[in-house]
Amino acid sequence: MAVVKIGQVKQTLSKAMNYICNPKKTQDMELVSTNLPDVGKNPDAFARYFLEEQDRIATGRTQVKDTLVKAHHIIQSFDPGDDITPERAHELGVELMERITGGMQHYVIATHTDRDHIHNHIMLSPVNLETLKRARVPRTYLKQLRTISDELCRDAGLHVLKETKAKRYGKSRPDLYTQLKGESVKESIRLRIDQSAGRVESFDQLKQVLRSVGVFTHVRGRYLTFEDAATGMKFRDGKLGEAYDEMNIMVKIGQESLEGISFNRSMIARQDSRTISIWVPGTRRSKQLTIPRSRLVMDGRTIRAWLPRDSDQVLSDRQGRFMQQIPTEGLYEYFTPPALNIDKLVRDSFPQVYAANPKQRKRLIAQAYKVEEVNNVVREISTVREYLVEGGMTSTQAVEALSQKIRERQSDLQSLIVASCEEGLPGAVSEDLDQQISSSEKEITELARQVRALRGREQRRAQPTDAARKERTQRHSR
Repeated sequence: MAVVKIGQVKQTLSKAMNYICNPKKTQDMELVSTNLPDVGKNPDAFARYFLEEQDRIATGRTQVKDTLVKAHHIIQSFDPGDDITPERAHELGVELMERITGGMQHYVIATHTDRDHIHNHIMLSPVNLETLKRARVPRTYLKQLRTISDELCRDAGLHVLKETKAKRYGKSRPDLYTQLKGESVKESIRLRIDQSAGRVESFDQLKQVLRSVGVFTHVRGRYLTFEDAATGMKFRDGKLGEAYDEMNIMVKIGQESLEGISFNRSMIARQDSRTISIWVPGTRRSKQLTIPRSRLVMDGRTIRAWLPRDSDQVLSDRQGRFMQQIPTEGLYEYFTPPALNIDKLVRDSFPQVYAANPKQRKRLIAQAYKVEEVNNVVREISTVREYLVEGGMTSTQAVEALSQKIRERQSDLQSLIVASCEEGLPGAVSEDLDQQISSSEKEITELARQVRALRGREQRRAQPTDAARKERTQRHSR
């Protein structure tokens, strides 16, 4: 049976089109098809048509253009054990799109044959050709895709997978080493989190379930800390991997991509056992937003809400009457977007050290730190050359460009995590997702290191040199 997952393309649609249509992956584009009119097989033309189509419609909403979904990216993967040809897999992809859209949305389908498992990449336009509006993607859309895909696969004689595989994320080489010795507490915590997240509907429920399996969860500002009850060992979420911070744990619970807002308890207008309503900032308490409690994480006086990225949010007046409906990302017109915590994203890059005696271990750790210092210098030089020298950017522009890349990779990571939560994944697909998640975590960490290198460089340049300090002292003493 095929496995289906869905993500969103918001920034680089042309790049995404070129990736899925890669001739090396699609038998010289023989396995590429579309229902777009008169565009041939040109990935740039596909992307251009999608964007022009969206420019022609009016949504009637106030939105930030850069945050709109340019295309829905659907991946339909087939188990290596299935006796299916690339051509038949491509036909099933076309049938899936015709069934789910009724011919009312444009799409591009590319079948990749470069992996052990054949898989379809599908770019689906968000424009409904009948209403000439953006097609709303409900929470049940992925389930509908999977149901239709399953029916098509059964009709094609493909077998049904029932076995569930527990997920693990972000293992480093030292973790694998200690796992072989039966000492990896971090690996055990990851496994318990993954198993528990699929059984709950809220962060509070997750904390209770984790406590029952011997893991205490502590919220400390922007960090989560997990404590193993048996050993007393504590690990911040960053030590477990990017897939285990607060945002991505909420992604695992809801199995959907999310956006976050935060607010103070003083902004609560009213509340009950299921929801809270808060005053929308900047509206002089004329607008309210109602949020299910299952989407909240409490942190003292601060509350963070994690809302579905692809759903609309309803704003009401003081009496609770409907005022307007806006996309989740449209809330950033009123709420401050989450800031990047670069230090949190930078995970230790030097290996754990195992030695027979404390003196040897101390010496090896000192060597590891020296190697890391050299790596930081090399990274700073490389980043400066790429963005400042060759790219012609200022440090501020380079930091913003890198930060934008981090946000895009974080969005991609959410989509991968959502896909990995599916039950009954074929072994090859599961391993591929694990590798993609690990690769995404590493890429986010490396981008964060580049940001930190640039910031460190600017801080050093801003500090006066010894000669400058001496001259200033002499000038003031005259």
